[in-house]
Amino acid sequence: MLKKNVYLIGARGCGKSTVGRLLALELGWEFVDADSVLENTNGRSIADIFATDGEATFRDMEHDILRKIASHSKQVVATGGGVILGKKNRKIMGVNGVVVWLQADENILASRIWEDRLAGKSRPPLTPQPGDDPRADILSEVKAVLEVRTTIYRQSSEICCNVDNQTPLEAAKKIASDLRAMNTLEF
Repeated sequence: MLKKNVYLIGARGCGKSTVGRLLALELGWEFVDADSVLENTNGRSIADIFATDGEATFRDMEHDILRKIASHSKQVVATGGGVILGKKNRKIMGVNGVVVWLQADENILASRIWEDRLAGKSRPPLTPQPGDDPRADILSEVKAVLEVRTTIYRQSSEICCNVDNQTPLEAAKKIASDLRAMNTLEF
């Protein structure tokens, strides 16, 4: 059975949205940012949902959105960094599409998250942080999150693309080439 979507997974800051848009152009497919769909559907930011309702409620909402997205085809889907924590989510993505892990060095991820913060983009903290040094706190959080998720990212993906030394366009072109070579997608 041919698969009908591509799901980009990886830690926040790895470039899922940026690479995803470019990959969608390469494939001639639609780009879908699952976090944006979740925010638009609920009329609230992810940070607000985390703060008000907690992570468990957010993860339930995330699963519902992923199920709806999976009902369509020829999409490149940028998922939230923690979507792989849900076993049902991993099953949806694996059955329905090709899962691509965008892997990046922890220092690069922390730097990108810091730059987002400076640009006014609010992301909820995923681990408790002491708050003395925000940049160090971000790196500490990235390390803690990767410690939990790296094995799951690896086990859940069919393609791994290290984005450390590539531009987003180079990564998108490489992934598109790998996907075509796999011959498992509906084109």
